[in-house]
Amino acid sequence: MPDLRPFRGLRYDPAAVDDWGAVLGPPYDVVDAAERAALTARSPYQINHIESASGEPAIARAAEQLEQWQRRGVLRRDERPSYYLHEHLFQHEERERIRLCFFVRARLTPWGTGEIRPHEWTMSGPREERASLRRATRADISPVFAIAPDRWGGLGALLADALRRPVVAAGVDAAGDHHRLRVINEPASIAALQAALEAEPVYIADGHHRYESALADREQRAAATEAWTGDEPENFVLMGIVRAADPGLVVSATHRLVHSGQRPPNLVATLRSRFQVEEVGGPSAGPGPLLRRMQEAGGRAPAIGALGLEESRCHLLIADERTRAALPARLPPSWRDLDMALLQGALLEPLLGVDDAALRGGEAMTYTHDAVAAFAAVRDGRAWCALLLNPPALEQVFASADCGDRMPQKSTYFLPKLPTGVVLYSFR
Repeated sequence: MPDLRPFRGLRYDPAAVDDWGAVLGPPYDVVDAAERAALTARSPYQINHIESASGEPAIARAAEQLEQWQRRGVLRRDERPSYYLHEHLFQHEERERIRLCFFVRARLTPWGTGEIRPHEWTMSGPREERASLRRATRADISPVFAIAPDRWGGLGALLADALRRPVVAAGVDAAGDHHRLRVINEPASIAALQAALEAEPVYIADGHHRYESALADREQRAAATEAWTGDEPENFVLMGIVRAADPGLVVSATHRLVHSGQRPPNLVATLRSRFQVEEVGGPSAGPGPLLRRMQEAGGRAPAIGALGLEESRCHLLIADERTRAALPARLPPSWRDLDMALLQGALLEPLLGVDDAALRGGEAMTYTHDAVAAFAAVRDGRAWCALLLNPPALEQVFASADCGDRMPQKSTYFLPKLPTGVVLYSFR
């Protein structure tokens, strides 16, 4: 089972930064240049001064800046090993939600050991840059996001009890989300939480690149050190864990926009030999009717929404045995009920030519989490087809990871991203 330990967190001193919410920010992979500028303008100590560093010179400057903040007392290291409970209040679909996340340091183990399980494939570029930032700062700045099944409810009961502890920091971030932090450092509480945390494997929801970067950094440092014990700080990674049953855990869909090529002739007729095909109105009504029909059908079988398969038409594609029969034999068995795998194997690759090489190039297809934006891209001619997906169920994520078959890239999107800056894990 996973080794999930307390640690002496490196934290912002709320008194030193004036506004604790202003220094928090999203992880690097969802921040563009304009958003980074807006974030860093909020505070000279905004975490994106460090987290978004890209390229060797910028990473070196970020490492020096992190050192300066510690010398000035902006960041202080806790005296006692602790677990950290983060409460995140946010709006989703016009409802207020609260998500509890538990920050630990997790022992790094290679994929395949069964202790910490990935669910998605990654690309090499982001891994290399994250490893460089980790080596330069000698710290984990942003956490890996993991999910604990907590099938017996023991962890949930302990976290409910932990909410009675005093709040040590609170604030509102740039998106208007509210954050509260509590520290748990009593030996009895730590022992109970550690036992509950280590009762089951954990599943990475987001941050596969960060985890693999930490593994690469650990291996490099171990190879360069003669007396490597396995308990050095680099053998662990900062991880935020959310219970699967947490009401604030939101799994969203990632929709596809097709840019390359042109619409093949008789495409809908061809698809009728592979899917059950329904016409669901036109694009003028927006994606709402199509999304509702997708959700209804998705309770019985994988269902994919489409705009652009025919001019000014919306379609629903419902998978059946013909769809599975059209899949390439190389696909793992666990993929045969995944909406995104059926889409890729039965439509995108064989009919539209969007294969693995085209996906790696990044120009044939792009992704969005916003169905309205997907429709707008087709309407404006930026894409000739939008393909909408239902969000996968957590049971699908767990099942795919349990049998060692990672899901296709961009299969899941967990909302909101874990904030960066709540607590850092320093190796010094």
